[in-house]
Amino acid sequence: MNSDTIDTTAPKPVARRRPADVVPARPRPVTTVAVVVAGRGGEARYSACSATRSWTGAVTVDSAETAILDVMRLVRAESPATARLRFVVQLPPRSTLWALRDEIPVLMPGVCIERPTLADDALMTAARTGLLRRPATQAPVTVATDGSVRGKVTGYGWLASTGEYGLMGFRHSRKQIGPRVVLVAELRAIAKAVQYLRGRDITVLSDSKLAIAMVQRWKAGDDVLPDGYSLIRESGKTPGLVTAQRMIYAERDRIHPVWVKAHTGEPLNEGADALARLASRYVLGDSGLDSAEYRRRAEDLAETFAAEFTRRRSA
Repeated sequence: MNSDTIDTTAPKPVARRRPADVVPARPRPVTTVAVVVAGRGGEARYSACSATRSWTGAVTVDSAETAILDVMRLVRAESPATARLRFVVQLPPRSTLWALRDEIPVLMPGVCIERPTLADDALMTAARTGLLRRPATQAPVTVATDGSVRGKVTGYGWLASTGEYGLMGFRHSRKQIGPRVVLVAELRAIAKAVQYLRGRDITVLSDSKLAIAMVQRWKAGDDVLPDGYSLIRESGKTPGLVTAQRMIYAERDRIHPVWVKAHTGEPLNEGADALARLASRYVLGDSGLDSAEYRRRAEDLAETFAAEFTRRRSA
C-alpha cells in the first residue's frame, strides 16, 4: 500500500471522556432573617426571625441602627461559619444603615442587608410578634396622635404619657395614598405609636373620628383602607397602612382608641399636634431649623407636654 494512501476502512478515533475531577461550585443557600427593634436610646428590645429560628432580647444602644447591627452580629455568631445570611429590616430611606450596606459584607462575611419584599411578609410579621414578649410589669400607657398636612408635605407625631414620642415628615403622593391625605396622616401616627409601644395596654387619643372608626374596624378584622389608597409600591414593599392594619389586629386586645376634641387643652393631644406641625414645617423648609435644633425642639415639646399631663393627673 502506498504510504500516501489513507485507509478508510480503519475505525475513526473517538475522543475519550476524561473523568471529571472538578465539580462546579454550587451556591450556598441563603437564609433570610427578619429583624425589628423598638426603643429610643438606652435599652432597645429586638426580635429576629428566620424560617427555623427566632431571637428576642434587649441591647443597650443609642439608635435603632446600632441595635440592628448588634442583632446581626449576634445571629451571625450563632450561625455556621459557612452560612449566608440575608437580613431584612424596615428603616427610613435616609437611615445611615443603608449608607453602610456595601461595607457590611466586609465586616461580616456572608451577610447582606435589604429592605423586605412581599415575600418576606410572613417573617416580618413573626418578628414583630416577638416584640410582644414584654415583662408583665409594663404599665398601661396613654398616647395621643396627630397629623399635619401642608400642601404636598405630610407630618405626624405622637406623644405618650411616659414621655416617649415620635414624629416624621415626608412628601406624599396622592397617586399612592389617595385623596384622604389627612386621614392617612392620622392613621400613620397611630400606627407608629402602636408599633413603638406594642405589648402594653394602650389608650390611643385622636381628634379624628374617621381615624378612630377605621382603627375600630381594623380591630374587628375588617380589610378596609382609606378611599384611593394604592396597594402597589414600585419597591415591592408592603404598603404602610397594610402593615398597620395587620399590627393593630394582632394587638386588638391591648388597643383602646378614644376620640378627643381638638384644641381643648388636653396636654398629650396638644403635644402630638405640635410635634406633627414641627415635622411638616421642617420638611417644607420654612422652619428655619437645622437638624440638631429640630431634634432639640421636638424633645422640648415632648418633655413639656408630657410633664403637664403628669401634673394634671397627679392633681
